[in-house]
Amino acid sequence: MARQPIQVAVYCVRPKGEGWEYLLLHRVTPRWRFWQGISGGVEEEDNDYFAAALRELKEETGFDPIDMELIDYSYTFPVPETMRDMYEQPVDHLTEIVFLARIENGPEPIIDPVEHDKYQWCDYEMAFEMLYWAGNRESLKRCEERLRGAM
Repeated sequence: MARQPIQVAVYCVRPKGEGWEYLLLHRVTPRWRFWQGISGGVEEEDNDYFAAALRELKEETGFDPIDMELIDYSYTFPVPETMRDMYEQPVDHLTEIVFLARIENGPEPIIDPVEHDKYQWCDYEMAFEMLYWAGNRESLKRCEERLRGAM
């Protein structure tokens, strides 16, 4: 299956008290260990970005969202050398498209130990501090702004 030079990022939230808590996953690969939201590539069989985001949410957590929306934010970043072999054509940059998924309280994610070794539910401030990549932090900020506007 051919992977496109586009990724989706899904920030998963559930209600907590008067606000929300975000799910972060700890990525484990041979060269990387960092916290992030749900992230993955858009593949040939995905008929749109929304389908890719739903697929990634299900694959990485087992969750079906109550609702999911496209956040009016995307960003581009250089492709690390360690990822260049994932694409059929040479790719220098990836674009990541951001989604916000609301889930019910209660169930915990089922994570794949090949990709992630742990997860954590966090309030916005803690999640922001835990994220490694600047694009992820800006994405989380945009999700939080959207949630505050919806309250």
